[in-house]
Amino acid sequence: MKLLNSLLILLFLVKPVYAITTEEFIHDSSRDLTDYITEFVDIPKGGLDWKLFGKTKEINIETTTEDGYDSTYTKPEFQPELKALDGKEVKIKGYMFPLGEEEKQKLFLFGPFPLSCPFRYHVGPPLVIEVHANKNPIKFDYEPITIIGKLELVDEDPEYSIFYRLKNTRLSK
Repeated sequence: MKLLNSLLILLFLVKPVYAITTEEFIHDSSRDLTDYITEFVDIPKGGLDWKLFGKTKEINIETTTEDGYDSTYTKPEFQPELKALDGKEVKIKGYMFPLGEEEKQKLFLFGPFPLSCPFRYHVGPPLVIEVHANKNPIKFDYEPITIIGKLELVDEDPEYSIFYRLKNTRLSK
């Protein structure tokens, strides 16, 4: 609980140095969201570029649940160069988005931009990886971290619209 309270206080009191407002993004139509990634994280030696993930196309699916409720989710259309990495161990640098209150996280979201909201990560599914740590949970950090894990491409996830998972993940040394 202390970690969550600290997170909330910091998020409301501190404005990130590299913050890009929605207004700035909307007015600069010459740039895509992936063009801003290098302002936040670099590509680690032997690692992947987030722009590769950003090329994944989003397909909106509208359906009806078994209970008769309308449901909408997003499904990926992966590019061949990303498909070639499915099931392979990869390295990538980014920011943690914790899903629990613990200082060390076994399950968290990961992306190229720092936290800007305690409730949701404000980028689409192509730029979010669901991370499952190996036996050793990873300590939360506000700074970017480099992780290594086995990439799993998720063809369809009607519940959360997750496109990628990183399994058996550990910190890179």
